Amino acid sequence: MAGVVAAFVAAWQNFRTIPMLVLGQPKTVGLLQREQEAPFFRHLAETTDLPLVITYRTADSFGLKDTHQLEALRDGRVDIASLRFMQNITKEPALEGLDLPGMIPDFQQARRVAEAYGPTLDRYLQDRFGAKLLGLWSFGPQIMVCRSPLAKLSDLQGRKVRIASPGLAQLIAEIGGIPVILPFEDTKKALELGLVDCAVTSAASANFAGWTDHTRFYFPLAFQFGFNGYVISLAKWKALGPEEQERLSKAFSAFSVKLWGYSEELQRESERCILGGPCRQLRPSALQRVPVSREDVQLLQRISREVVLTSWSARCESHRPGCRRTWDQIVAPVTGFARPTQSLP
Repeated sequence: MAGVVAAFVAAWQNFRTIPMLVLGQPKTVGLLQREQEAPFFRHLAETTDLPLVITYRTADSFGLKDTHQLEALRDGRVDIASLRFMQNITKEPALEGLDLPGMIPDFQQARRVAEAYGPTLDRYLQDRFGAKLLGLWSFGPQIMVCRSPLAKLSDLQGRKVRIASPGLAQLIAEIGGIPVILPFEDTKKALELGLVDCAVTSAASANFAGWTDHTRFYFPLAFQFGFNGYVISLAKWKALGPEEQERLSKAFSAFSVKLWGYSEELQRESERCILGGPCRQLRPSALQRVPVSREDVQLLQRISREVVLTSWSARCESHRPGCRRTWDQIVAPVTGFARPTQSLP
């Protein structure tokens, strides 16, 4: 009898499939989506040795706004999503606590923050949206390109600046600029027509999307750090066995590490191309680099600490009481960001 049961289990495992509907990054992301994410999911069954049947759709081909990714996971409309943090912070404000303006200056700090705060975000996402966080990564520093000259951050006064998060909108407004929350895909045309004067995104995205065709100045101040993550429906996750969960988790962990390195190298290559240096596979440009001063960094951080952090705390507490206290315990010690601005080297 035991032999019959074992044979049945083996046969069932051989014929069992695990369908996965994956919502990826939009094609407008460029090389990262095309050269990293799409191949990862194409080979995920082979990588994990699991009977996965992957249906991979880019966000812009699925007919779902990226601001609704968390609801789509919760409702079972998708199984895995390449979660765009900035676009979903109104639904889960804790996501913004990972990437407050001026809090993260470089990739090394970004990795430390992700490692520290990731488990907390995983718990929050599971509690409210039935979504488990499988990995965290970053597009890299969110810099600014402008149509007309500027010498310092305060020169944004009176200018219309395309941004993607409420925290950065608040910061730009405090400086005296005019924040414009505009979809990424509409920004190139807005720059061309002069509907916005400046725009914030990663160097790679600005290059790939052609924003540099209609701008002349590159301001590499790290306004934010463009976090994203991979999340799986908790119902789909729980339907997997322990060994299957371990294999999938390892695959996403390894891929997230790879994306960190890829994003850092792509940022360097994109900056070279934007500034007229050697350019292998990206769009060559010749923007003028605007030096970032210590005063620029201090102004960014001071406004973010005094205004944005307080405002974000109120939004997060209204959704999740105790959110700020948790942030103070986990993120603040890693970044020192809750303390007054320290003198910079």
